[in-house]
Amino acid sequence: MRSFKRVFLMICVIFPLFATTSFAQSLVIKNVQVLTMENDQVRQNQTIMIKDGWIEWVGPDSEAEYPDDATIVEGYFYVMPGLAEMHAHIPSPDQGEQAMLNTLVLYLSQGMTTIRGMLGDPVHLELRARAEESDFLSPRILTSGPSFNGNSATSPEISRQMVRDQVDAGYNLLKFHPGITLENFSAITDEANSLGIEFSGHISEGIGLERSLEAGQGTIDHFDKYLEFLADDAEKENGSVIYFGYEETPRADISLIENAAQMTEDASAWVVPTNTLLENVFNPELSVEEMQQWPGMEYMSEDLVNGWTNFVRQLRNSDDYNEEQARQYLDIRKELTLSVHEHGSRLLLGADAPQIFNPPGFAAHRELELMVESGLTPFQALQTGTVNVGRYLHEEDTVGKIAAGYRADLILLDVNPLKSIPFQNHIQGVIYRGNYLNSQELRTLLNNLRN
Repeated sequence: MRSFKRVFLMICVIFPLFATTSFAQSLVIKNVQVLTMENDQVRQNQTIMIKDGWIEWVGPDSEAEYPDDATIVEGYFYVMPGLAEMHAHIPSPDQGEQAMLNTLVLYLSQGMTTIRGMLGDPVHLELRARAEESDFLSPRILTSGPSFNGNSATSPEISRQMVRDQVDAGYNLLKFHPGITLENFSAITDEANSLGIEFSGHISEGIGLERSLEAGQGTIDHFDKYLEFLADDAEKENGSVIYFGYEETPRADISLIENAAQMTEDASAWVVPTNTLLENVFNPELSVEEMQQWPGMEYMSEDLVNGWTNFVRQLRNSDDYNEEQARQYLDIRKELTLSVHEHGSRLLLGADAPQIFNPPGFAAHRELELMVESGLTPFQALQTGTVNVGRYLHEEDTVGKIAAGYRADLILLDVNPLKSIPFQNHIQGVIYRGNYLNSQELRTLLNNLRN
């Protein structure tokens, strides 16, 4: 395992002004407009008291009593809870330490104060621990372990041992990729349920949506195997992991969408749609030239962008691609998104970044926009990255709202977020675990990354 000390020293050298070793002791956000996420009303002239990374008090500024040692933040701000990117990726150590650190800074700069890493590595456990201590610039990190797939989970005995090893290592959840056989799936889920660790991600061919929900899968990401359920084709083999049922579109029975959503609610499962990923791949209205110019793309490497460009062009030029089918497929995904929301509000915000034209942090704002296009209100879309995350984590009393006793993870904006999705261009400050980054510091961070 790589030493975290070397990683920490590198971030201090590159960003010396922003590396901290302790929480801001006392911080006051004075006389601002607050969207607490208790409801869809913005409270005027509110003051927020923060100490040691937690919110101590929220109320009318006229009733506030400021601590003598407090740092005061003033300005015409709208304040909302920080967002969570629930299908994030932290680069592997093989890509270099700086890639990991830069990616975490990008998430944080866009108001992602929590991320759920969906392809873990032992080094990510070190990053998780240090991030919680605010040793460097990072969101709160939740992380899966290395992937369970057809190449790693090769027998019931090996599969069960993998579960035990990842539990002992301290990962937050298990990540499923395709290729898991039914026999090994049964061994993994039995062991995981007995040890009390979540398993989430993809669904393998031959297992299907219903069996995954019955086994207790925590989140189903990308709407994997929902199209197969609508087409009554759970046993099909995957054509490509990135298609997520596109080829089933002509056979999909949309009258079954409500059934799929009800099954999801009955199983107390969650869905991370990552609709932006599939829009980027399939939407004929989105040219690669347009996507190359999206916010955040300037921080992606030329090789990475070229790879994304070639993938999308090759797919859209293939015999399997049909513009009308692509539009129908994306419409079905939006109908699924709305229906899962209407059945228990079981959506979580996630864009699968950094993936095809999805820069870390920036892509989550586009995902919010697609939630609204699917029929959610702006408030309901914001719930997927705030209060719903608290519900998913069983941390409803500390995550996703602005109230006394909650984590001091906040976004400061110069616009009302209920009227301005996407709002990545309006972020004026980010507070993570009580540490404050103002707009100038955020610009400096991003300029450093661009350079």
